[in-house]
Amino acid sequence: MNEPPDGARVAVLVLNLNGAHFLHDCFRALRSIQHPLMDIYLVDNHSNDNSLELTRTHYPAIRIIQHDTNLGFGGAYDRVIRQLDHDYVVLLNNDTVVDEGWLEALLRVAERDVRIAACGSKIVMKWDPDVIDHAGGMLTMIGSGLDRGKWSTDRGQFDESGEVGFACGCSLLVKRDAYLKAGGFDPDYLAYHEDVDLCWRLRLLGYSIVYVPDSIVHHYMGGGETPTIGTPFKTYLCQKNRLANVIKNMGVSRLLSAFPVSITYDAVRTIQFLVQGHSDLLASLFRGYLDTFKNFGKLRRQRSIVQKSRVVSEKDLGRFFVPVIDSVRAYFLSSKHSRQEIRDSNSSLSKQTGS
Repeated sequence: MNEPPDGARVAVLVLNLNGAHFLHDCFRALRSIQHPLMDIYLVDNHSNDNSLELTRTHYPAIRIIQHDTNLGFGGAYDRVIRQLDHDYVVLLNNDTVVDEGWLEALLRVAERDVRIAACGSKIVMKWDPDVIDHAGGMLTMIGSGLDRGKWSTDRGQFDESGEVGFACGCSLLVKRDAYLKAGGFDPDYLAYHEDVDLCWRLRLLGYSIVYVPDSIVHHYMGGGETPTIGTPFKTYLCQKNRLANVIKNMGVSRLLSAFPVSITYDAVRTIQFLVQGHSDLLASLFRGYLDTFKNFGKLRRQRSIVQKSRVVSEKDLGRFFVPVIDSVRAYFLSSKHSRQEIRDSNSSLSKQTGS
């Protein structure tokens, strides 16, 4: 089996925007990781809190890369990944606490085969580690990702490593050469579904994405000042980004089936928003459509590049798509749990920060 060269260098990139209240927990856990060729970076998206001062004072070994504006998730990471020369980059949310064996488990799997481009962790809720946040992800017909096990009790049902459609960017190891070959993150996304897009394009190039259950991350949620569930801005970003995923990455055969599913999905949400009186969410939904139409020429050019370089057929990719009925169940489950999720995570954060 092919393996990368010995002494592979690893860069752990912690993305941050005004997340000083999370950084002590995140950095203390990272200090327990023993890897001789690991560099830790704080990638700061122009914070105006004391994140930089805290890092310089308490964690001088952590290197700081500061952007002069908020580049979003993909844009911030992409700029840094392109300027580094490490063999592996590990993306890590600032609102996380990693287990001691977190990195070792990811590297052990990544080094099994050069065809493995990315590895993702098992992510559990910080406020209750028996509740799963993400246990590998699958692709959907609407262009988003579906987190396996989301909100379910961890009974060991996701303790087997294996290939998945995508791995969550909350804790994601990527081989830098594969990342660059795939074109990197799309900076137009700002936030949401960019990890799905990257992993999708990696799969089209013939790479593997692997879920690693022994790599465990505890996730507070909400560490990047991006909108939480149900806000107009998140609704808008998710809408335009999932549509971009469909347009860029789907083969023609699946695309013909995806459009009716996507339209039905939005029709259901339109009715739901109207019944609930969420005119702001409805406006955000159609704003996503409007921006997609405005940028259709660019998306079409991106699609041409992606589809010409793909080496995997749509049929072969099919095993990483979930059935539509599973997506429907996940949507209604998300609607049911989103408010409780926010309440629980905010309550836990208040206790942790003393606020």
